[in-house]
Amino acid sequence: MLYPYQTLPDDWDDFLFEQVSEQQPPALQAFYQQPWVEPDLLVGDAEFVAVDIETTGLNAEQDDIISIGLVPFTAQRITLAKARHWLVRTRNLTSESVVVHRITHSDIAQAPPLRAVLSEVIPCLQGRQVVVHYRYMEREFFRQSVAGLHESTWLFPVIDTLELEAAHLRQKQSIVSRLFKQTLPSLRLPNVRERYNLPAYENHNALTDALATAELLQAQVAKQNLVDKPVRSLWY
Repeated sequence: MLYPYQTLPDDWDDFLFEQVSEQQPPALQAFYQQPWVEPDLLVGDAEFVAVDIETTGLNAEQDDIISIGLVPFTAQRITLAKARHWLVRTRNLTSESVVVHRITHSDIAQAPPLRAVLSEVIPCLQGRQVVVHYRYMEREFFRQSVAGLHESTWLFPVIDTLELEAAHLRQKQSIVSRLFKQTLPSLRLPNVRERYNLPAYENHNALTDALATAELLQAQVAKQNLVDKPVRSLWY
Protein backbone atom coordinates (compact mmCIF):
# COMPACT_ATOMS: atom_id res chain seq x y z
CA MET A 1 0.00 0.00 0.00
CA LEU A 2 1.33 3.43 -0.96
CA TYR A 3 0.63 6.16 1.58
CA PRO A 4 -0.12 9.56 0.02
CA TYR A 5 2.20 12.52 0.54
CA GLN A 6 2.46 13.57 4.21
CA THR A 7 0.02 10.93 5.48
CA LEU A 8 1.13 8.50 8.18
CA PRO A 9 -0.12 5.14 9.44
CA ASP A 10 -2.55 5.24 12.36
CA ASP A 11 -0.61 2.44 14.04
CA TRP A 12 3.06 1.73 13.35
CA ASP A 13 2.79 -1.92 14.47
CA ASP A 14 -0.03 -2.57 11.99
CA PHE A 15 1.91 -0.73 9.30
CA LEU A 16 4.98 -2.89 9.90
CA PHE A 17 2.97 -6.11 9.67
CA GLU A 18 1.45 -4.86 6.43
CA GLN A 19 4.83 -4.07 4.89
CA VAL A 20 6.41 -7.38 5.91
CA SER A 21 3.49 -9.17 4.28
CA GLU A 22 3.90 -7.34 0.96
CA GLN A 23 6.33 -7.98 -1.86
CA GLN A 24 9.20 -5.50 -1.47
CA PRO A 25 12.54 -4.74 -3.11
CA PRO A 26 15.32 -6.63 -1.25
CA ALA A 27 16.63 -3.60 0.66
CA LEU A 28 13.16 -2.66 1.90
CA GLN A 29 12.29 -6.27 2.72
CA ALA A 30 15.38 -6.47 4.93
CA PHE A 31 14.62 -3.08 6.49
CA TYR A 32 11.10 -4.06 7.52
CA GLN A 33 12.37 -7.28 9.11
CA GLN A 34 14.20 -5.15 11.69
CA PRO A 35 13.11 -1.58 10.93
CA TRP A 36 13.56 0.51 14.07
CA VAL A 37 14.31 0.20 17.77
CA GLU A 38 11.84 -1.40 20.15
CA PRO A 39 9.17 1.25 20.87
CA ASP A 40 9.37 0.82 24.66
CA LEU A 41 13.16 0.96 24.81
CA LEU A 42 14.34 3.86 26.97
CA VAL A 43 15.94 6.81 25.19
CA GLY A 44 19.09 6.31 27.25
CA ASP A 45 19.48 2.77 25.91
CA ALA A 46 18.57 3.35 22.27
CA GLU A 47 20.77 3.51 19.18
CA PHE A 48 20.00 6.46 16.94
CA VAL A 49 21.00 7.68 13.52
CA ALA A 50 20.77 11.37 12.65
CA VAL A 51 19.92 11.99 9.00
CA ASP A 52 20.06 15.13 6.88
CA ILE A 53 19.56 15.72 3.17
CA GLU A 54 20.27 18.52 0.74
CA THR A 55 17.82 18.94 -2.12
CA THR A 56 17.16 21.01 -5.23
CA GLY A 57 14.10 22.53 -3.55
CA LEU A 58 11.57 22.08 -0.77
CA ASN A 59 8.85 20.11 -2.56
CA ALA A 60 9.32 16.36 -2.15
CA GLU A 61 6.95 15.68 -5.04
CA GLN A 62 8.94 17.80 -7.52
CA ASP A 63 12.50 18.29 -6.29
CA ASP A 64 15.46 15.92 -5.99
CA ILE A 65 17.83 14.77 -3.27
CA ILE A 66 21.42 15.71 -4.08
CA SER A 67 23.19 14.82 -0.84
CA ILE A 68 22.58 12.58 2.19
CA GLY A 69 24.48 12.55 5.47
CA LEU A 70 24.01 10.31 8.47
CA VAL A 71 25.65 9.97 11.87
CA PRO A 72 25.07 7.02 14.26
CA PHE A 73 24.92 7.91 17.95
CA THR A 74 23.47 7.22 21.38
CA ALA A 75 22.36 9.59 24.12
CA GLN A 76 25.94 9.48 25.42
CA ARG A 77 28.21 9.04 22.41
CA ILE A 78 28.53 9.96 18.72
CA THR A 79 30.21 7.42 16.41
CA LEU A 80 31.87 9.67 13.85
CA ALA A 81 33.91 6.78 12.46
CA LYS A 82 30.67 5.30 11.08
CA ALA A 83 29.26 8.56 9.71
CA ARG A 84 28.43 8.48 6.00
CA HIS A 85 27.98 11.07 3.27
CA TRP A 86 26.73 10.63 -0.28
CA LEU A 87 26.39 12.92 -3.28
CA VAL A 88 23.57 12.03 -5.68
CA ARG A 89 23.55 12.60 -9.43
CA THR A 90 20.58 14.58 -10.74
CA ARG A 91 19.75 16.62 -13.83
CA ASN A 92 17.57 19.05 -11.91
CA LEU A 93 20.24 21.11 -10.18
CA THR A 94 19.27 24.79 -10.21
CA SER A 95 21.34 27.92 -9.75
CA GLU A 96 19.18 28.83 -6.76
CA SER A 97 19.91 25.56 -4.97
CA VAL A 98 23.64 25.79 -5.73
CA VAL A 99 23.73 29.12 -3.88
CA VAL A 100 22.27 27.42 -0.80
CA HIS A 101 24.20 24.16 -0.56
CA ARG A 102 27.19 24.95 -2.81
CA ILE A 103 26.98 21.58 -4.57
CA THR A 104 27.66 22.16 -8.28
CA HIS A 105 27.13 20.19 -11.49
CA SER A 106 30.80 19.19 -11.51
CA ASP A 107 30.51 17.90 -7.93
CA ILE A 108 27.76 15.44 -8.83
CA ALA A 109 28.81 14.59 -12.39
CA GLN A 110 30.40 11.30 -11.27
CA ALA A 111 28.08 10.68 -8.32
CA PRO A 112 25.87 7.57 -8.32
CA PRO A 113 22.13 7.86 -9.07
CA LEU A 114 19.62 7.94 -6.24
CA ARG A 115 18.64 4.28 -6.66
CA ALA A 116 22.22 3.18 -5.94
CA VAL A 117 22.63 5.58 -3.03
CA LEU A 118 19.39 4.50 -1.37
CA SER A 119 20.48 0.87 -1.58
CA GLU A 120 23.33 1.87 0.77
CA VAL A 121 21.35 4.30 2.93
CA ILE A 122 18.44 2.00 3.80
CA PRO A 123 20.58 -0.64 5.60
CA CYS A 124 22.32 2.12 7.59
CA LEU A 125 18.96 3.11 9.11
CA GLN A 126 17.86 -0.44 9.83
CA GLY A 127 17.46 -1.23 13.54
CA ARG A 128 18.12 2.35 14.65
CA GLN A 129 15.85 5.20 15.64
CA VAL A 130 15.98 7.88 12.95
CA VAL A 131 16.44 11.47 14.16
CA VAL A 132 15.89 14.53 11.96
CA HIS A 133 15.41 18.27 12.31
CA TYR A 134 12.10 18.95 10.54
CA ARG A 135 10.58 15.64 9.52
CA TYR A 136 8.79 17.01 6.45
CA MET A 137 12.11 17.06 4.60
CA GLU A 138 13.95 13.79 5.14
CA ARG A 139 11.03 11.44 5.65
CA GLU A 140 8.93 12.91 2.84
CA PHE A 141 11.77 13.01 0.33
CA PHE A 142 12.67 9.40 1.14
CA ARG A 143 9.03 8.38 0.86
CA GLN A 144 8.59 10.03 -2.53
CA SER A 145 11.92 8.77 -3.86
CA VAL A 146 11.24 5.13 -3.01
CA ALA A 147 7.67 5.37 -4.29
CA GLY A 148 8.95 6.73 -7.59
CA LEU A 149 11.77 4.22 -7.97
CA HIS A 150 10.12 1.06 -6.67
CA GLU A 151 6.39 1.81 -6.31
CA SER A 152 6.86 0.82 -2.67
CA THR A 153 6.43 2.57 0.67
CA TRP A 154 9.39 3.48 2.84
CA LEU A 155 8.10 5.03 6.04
CA PHE A 156 9.28 4.99 9.63
CA PRO A 157 8.66 6.90 12.87
CA VAL A 158 11.17 9.67 13.55
CA ILE A 159 12.31 11.79 16.45
CA ASP A 160 12.13 15.38 15.26
CA THR A 161 14.43 17.73 17.18
CA LEU A 162 12.53 20.73 15.81
CA GLU A 163 9.23 19.42 17.16
CA LEU A 164 10.83 18.50 20.49
CA GLU A 165 12.08 22.06 20.83
CA ALA A 166 8.72 23.56 19.85
CA ALA A 167 6.93 21.44 22.46
CA HIS A 168 9.53 22.37 25.08
CA LEU A 169 9.19 26.08 24.35
CA ARG A 170 5.39 25.94 24.40
CA GLN A 171 5.52 24.21 27.77
CA LYS A 172 7.69 27.03 29.13
CA GLN A 173 5.48 29.81 27.78
CA SER A 174 3.47 31.80 30.27
CA ILE A 175 -0.32 31.70 30.23
CA VAL A 176 -0.35 35.29 28.94
CA SER A 177 1.98 34.38 26.08
CA ARG A 178 -0.26 31.48 25.13
CA LEU A 179 -3.40 33.59 25.28
CA PHE A 180 -1.89 36.16 22.94
CA LYS A 181 -0.35 33.42 20.78
CA GLN A 182 3.09 34.96 20.93
CA THR A 183 5.50 33.57 18.36
CA LEU A 184 8.02 31.00 19.53
CA PRO A 185 11.74 31.74 19.16
CA SER A 186 13.36 30.53 15.95
CA LEU A 187 13.32 26.76 15.45
CA ARG A 188 16.03 26.74 12.77
CA LEU A 189 18.76 24.26 13.61
CA PRO A 190 21.55 26.84 14.22
CA ASN A 191 19.29 28.96 16.46
CA VAL A 192 18.11 26.00 18.52
CA ARG A 193 21.70 24.81 18.95
CA GLU A 194 22.72 28.26 20.13
CA ARG A 195 20.14 28.10 22.93
CA TYR A 196 21.79 24.87 24.10
CA ASN A 197 25.26 26.47 23.94
CA LEU A 198 26.34 24.18 21.12
CA PRO A 199 29.00 25.39 18.66
CA ALA A 200 28.12 27.00 15.34
CA TYR A 201 28.68 24.82 12.27
CA GLU A 202 28.56 25.51 8.55
CA ASN A 203 24.96 25.12 7.39
CA HIS A 204 23.59 23.22 4.39
CA ASN A 205 26.11 20.41 4.40
CA ALA A 206 24.26 17.13 4.88
CA LEU A 207 26.96 15.45 6.97
CA THR A 208 27.59 18.49 9.17
CA ASP A 209 23.86 19.05 9.67
CA ALA A 210 23.39 15.39 10.62
CA LEU A 211 26.13 15.78 13.23
CA ALA A 212 24.53 19.01 14.43
CA THR A 213 21.19 17.21 14.80
CA ALA A 214 22.76 14.34 16.75
CA GLU A 215 24.44 16.76 19.15
CA LEU A 216 21.20 18.68 19.55
CA LEU A 217 19.20 15.61 20.52
CA GLN A 218 21.84 14.68 23.08
CA ALA A 219 21.52 18.17 24.58
CA GLN A 220 17.71 18.02 24.54
CA VAL A 221 17.72 14.61 26.23
CA ALA A 222 19.95 15.95 29.00
CA LYS A 223 18.18 19.29 29.51
CA GLN A 224 14.61 17.99 29.20
CA ASN A 225 15.23 14.82 31.27
CA LEU A 226 14.22 12.48 28.47
CA VAL A 227 16.72 9.69 29.16
CA ASP A 228 14.17 7.48 30.93
CA LYS A 229 11.35 8.13 28.47
CA PRO A 230 10.35 5.34 26.06
CA VAL A 231 11.44 6.04 22.50
CA ARG A 232 7.82 5.73 21.40
CA SER A 233 6.90 8.83 23.43
CA LEU A 234 9.10 10.98 21.16
CA TRP A 235 7.83 9.61 17.85
CA TYR A 236 6.33 11.71 15.09
